[in-house]
Parts: sequence; C-alpha cells; structure tokens
Amino acid sequence: MAPNEALLGDESVLAARARRAYELGRMRWSLRFAPAVAAAFVAAVACGRPLDLCAALAAAALLVAVGLSFAGGDAGRAVAPGLVAGSFALVLPLAVRTIGHLCLGEACMSLCMPSCVIGGALAGGFLALRAARDERGGVFLVSAVAIAGLTGSLGCTLAGMAGVCGMLAGVLVAGTPVLLAARR
Repeated sequence: MAPNEALLGDESVLAARARRAYELGRMRWSLRFAPAVAAAFVAAVACGRPLDLCAALAAAALLVAVGLSFAGGDAGRAVAPGLVAGSFALVLPLAVRTIGHLCLGEACMSLCMPSCVIGGALAGGFLALRAARDERGGVFLVSAVAIAGLTGSLGCTLAGMAGVCGMLAGVLVAGTPVLLAARR
C-alpha cells in the first residue's frame, strides 16, 4: 500500500471520529433542557398530580425538547421560549391548588379552568411576541407551542382534558392577534 492510500484511510477514520464527537456534543447540549422538564415534573407531582400522568407528560416533553434542540434551526430555538411559556400554564393552576381550592365538578370551573385559559393566553402572547421579535416562522411557533403545551399540561390536567383544551385555546386566541399585530 502506498503512503498516500494509508493516509487517505486515516482521514476517513478521523472524519468519522470527528463526526461522532460533534454529534455527542450536540446531544449533551440538547440535554441542557432536562433540568427544566424535571423541575416541572417535580412541581406537578408535589402539588398532587398523578405520578403516572406526570411521568408520561414529562417524558414526552423531554423527548420533544431534546429532539427539537438536537435538530437545531428554528425548531431548536423554540425550545427555551416554549418551556418558559409552558411554565405560565403550569404554575397558574398549581397555584390555585396550593391556595386550598379543591377542583371537583362545578368548583373546578370557577378557578381551575380559568387559570388554565389565562395561563395559555399568557403563553400564547409570549410566544407570539418572541416569534415576531425574532422574525421566526411557522416551524418556530409549532415547535414552541408543542413544548408549551406539554409543559403546561402538567398543571392543566388538574381541570382534566377540558383544562388542557382551555389552555391550548388560550394560546391560540391570545397568540394569534398578538402575532398578527406585531408582524405589521
């Protein structure tokens, strides 16, 4: 084998090693969102949410957050704002629960459900402003809403599926006009 052929073989090995190191570095970088998702999970369970439901939602949020961050681009840039926006919808219903409100039947509609809608509206407004300010498009918004929805669901399941739907409706109803007005 000629010296040039041996060198060429070493370059492909080096290129493969470099690619692997690059991908591992991206994965480590993407895992930086794990503590935020874990904190949301712990907060929801500490406020009395069912462990199995919280575990499923947190696992989904973690997979989506890490996957989008690893993918990069507008989807990757949407993860942090999505987690922040989702925390609005997470915290408000859990705060209602911690002040002693018992969410059962009609009583649930008096405080829990509105807190989910308001949390969703805050999330939608926040995401719309971020998308408009950073001049981001649909990929950013869809990714951010997915993360916010999963994170917020940890708190809004307090009001059942209606709470989660109310939160998502709040995101759309508040976010759409804010986005349209900001883009003018």
